[in-house]
Amino acid sequence: NLIYKLRRPCVAFFCGGGISDLNIYMQLQKIWSGYSDDQYAYITNIISNSDAKSICEIGTFLGTTAQRIWEAIKHTDKKLYMVDNYMFLPENKREKFFRAVKHSIDPETENIITVLEDSHTYNWQQHNFIIFGHHDADHMLPDLQKLVFSDVDYAIIGDGIPNCFQRTKATYELVAQMTGKGLHPQYYLNGLIVLGRKKLKCTLPTTEDYFFGNKIKYMPKVNKNYRRAIDELRRIH
Repeated sequence: NLIYKLRRPCVAFFCGGGISDLNIYMQLQKIWSGYSDDQYAYITNIISNSDAKSICEIGTFLGTTAQRIWEAIKHTDKKLYMVDNYMFLPENKREKFFRAVKHSIDPETENIITVLEDSHTYNWQQHNFIIFGHHDADHMLPDLQKLVFSDVDYAIIGDGIPNCFQRTKATYELVAQMTGKGLHPQYYLNGLIVLGRKKLKCTLPTTEDYFFGNKIKYMPKVNKNYRRAIDELRRIH
């Protein structure tokens, strides 16, 4: 699992005192992308066009997703809450590391709020738009149950780069049980499901179909490698 492979260099870098070197830290962000560029385009478009004022990402890790979201909302009155407990770091290093994550995104703003706490104890249900970025299915499942009975307006759940059967299974089972009342699926973003109580707007191209009986919009498939191969073959021949 890539996230666990990344944790070891993160800890070594941080504990060695390199946290002051922002360039090295930002290199770590480039290693862990979280989602594809196409997924980020749709995620940030939907969030920025929503009426949500309080956005909360659970499982910030290196801040890669938070950075993309912030770029899309920084000129609005929306606030971004980043939640992580950084259990893979020594306890006395966690707060400093989280400050560095926030600093790498925007050192000046007061509209990015860091929450150094486990999502199982933090009241993330108080926010309007939730992004599930849990590092594994075991940690996600209790929060998924909370989401069902919460008053959250919007959420993004699922497995954006599918490699976790349990996460995908839990997400699809939840969607299959939804009746259209309260939170209901509105967009499918290559493994991610965007849920909402109110209609969410996306200004990027989408196609409409049905997903577990729910009418849903999805992003078009973009097979860039295949297209590049075809273009190269045409060039050669």
